[in-house]
Amino acid sequence: MNLKELYEETKGIVHKCRKDYHLHLWEKEDWDQEGMLCLYELVSRNPELLEGERHQLYVCFKTKFRNRILDYIRKQESHKRRFDKEPYEEVSEISHRLGEKGLRLDDYYLFHELLKNYKSKQSMEKQELIDRLMGGEVFRGRKALLRELSLIFSEFR
Repeated sequence: MNLKELYEETKGIVHKCRKDYHLHLWEKEDWDQEGMLCLYELVSRNPELLEGERHQLYVCFKTKFRNRILDYIRKQESHKRRFDKEPYEEVSEISHRLGEKGLRLDDYYLFHELLKNYKSKQSMEKQELIDRLMGGEVFRGRKALLRELSLIFSEFR
């Protein structure tokens, strides 16, 4: 079995790793090339992995490849190599790798509109308390205000 066929069996590991980690300015082809290199090194140093059960090869490859990627990430993030980084990268190019944490844009807009409308109908003292709450401050009456706001924002649960 040649290296290309063997890589076809193991490239799922590479693509899963690509989804889990982000390396600056790496394209899909870079990940595939690094996976082939890693597989070649593994097989050339341990030819017995080809003879035995494939499961052992997959386990060794996954460990070796992930460790290699983590080394690249450490290298990228090390303080000495900060100059290797580009100062800006378009978010739309890597947005598929960013996790969805928080509210989507339309929910975020709706949340702030509801808050603005609710706040405009309150007294000045209550508006100040809402501002303090949004700023993360601790004050007397905070729990009561949170309970009151939870009723208004119940659709965001």
